Amino acid sequence: VTCGGQATIPMVAAVSRVQPVVYGEIVATVSSKSAGPGTRKNIDEFTRTTSKGIEVVGGARKGKAIIILNPAEPPLIMRDTVHCLTETLPEQDAIRASVKDMVAEVQKYVPGYRLLHDVVFDGNRVSIFLEVEGLGDYLPKYAGNLDIMTAAGARTAEMIAEDILSGAFDPAQYKTAAA
Repeated sequence: VTCGGQATIPMVAAVSRVQPVVYGEIVATVSSKSAGPGTRKNIDEFTRTTSKGIEVVGGARKGKAIIILNPAEPPLIMRDTVHCLTETLPEQDAIRASVKDMVAEVQKYVPGYRLLHDVVFDGNRVSIFLEVEGLGDYLPKYAGNLDIMTAAGARTAEMIAEDILSGAFDPAQYKTAAA
């Protein structure tokens, strides 16, 4: 899953576990300096993969993903916008609680992951605004898009190891959205 997917699909899932999401759309904005040749060459793949993840993992009936490479100087921290259209009027309190819980879950492995402000409701639209700051230990702090990929990979490996050690490992549960 892409950096934008790692940051935003959990928020789509947070909304869809409360009530059906008809449409989920994300906009991932990353510093141009943190986007290497692989990212630039695979923007179409980013949009396809992330859109599919919004549907398969996030639970939206239809998903759309957009990436913006921001050339601003100094470089900006990764920012993500998530819009979900719910089937019926949003259950605001339940969605706020679900989003808060999901942010806490992601922060367990991505400490720089945070909501920029409260969830916004407008009719059936739910909007969530995020920021992902890198640790700054090896990569610059503005490269949250790279840190979240490393952190998500490490967390996935930990989850698989926990399943193996407990005897609950089932390779089928790790089937990818692309498969």
